[in-house]
Amino acid sequence: MMTREARMRFFFWINSFGVLLLCLFVTPTSASAPHPKEATTAPAEKPIAPKQVAATKTKAIPNTPDVTTVRQKVSVSRDQRPKVIRNGKVKISERDMELLARLVYAEGRGEPYEGQVAIAAVVLNRVASPQFPHSVREVIFAPNAFSPVQNGTLTQQSNESTRRAVQDAVNGVDPTHGSLYFFNPDTATSNWVWSRQQTVVIGNHMFAR
Repeated sequence: MMTREARMRFFFWINSFGVLLLCLFVTPTSASAPHPKEATTAPAEKPIAPKQVAATKTKAIPNTPDVTTVRQKVSVSRDQRPKVIRNGKVKISERDMELLARLVYAEGRGEPYEGQVAIAAVVLNRVASPQFPHSVREVIFAPNAFSPVQNGTLTQQSNESTRRAVQDAVNGVDPTHGSLYFFNPDTATSNWVWSRQQTVVIGNHMFAR
């Protein structure tokens, strides 16, 4: 038979084992994995497409003026300056009007006022004609066109009379009736110029088409 002490030890061991089993089955463990429903449901961040990245990098800063627009406002070409239209055919800038006044001064400062208007009208008739260049400057500096250009007597000088004559010609006054040439019949040596259809004589110049 077991002694009383032995029985006490046996019951103590059985009770301890039972308590241990009870703790194992009843106490929840914190290391258990979460239920799938309890997992986070925050959507994953979508990757940015390459085109979106490029668009983000090149996005313009608001209220910033375009460089091309600024340059266009700063740089204004001579062709954009105000021009005068003669009879709807010839466009001439203020700068070319002064150049034409200098040519009229060189060619006709000793001529009557009508003759000065006639010289300016010839130049403008050439600009309007398909046979000649289409700007006052190109007509005046064309090879062998006007003697003051050839011999270097076309200076920076003009006067009130020649400037007014140019303005009248630009406004449509044409005493030459559409002539494209003029020459001094007393000094002209070219047979070709004499072959042109003559229109009118004003002062010392004969005008022709």
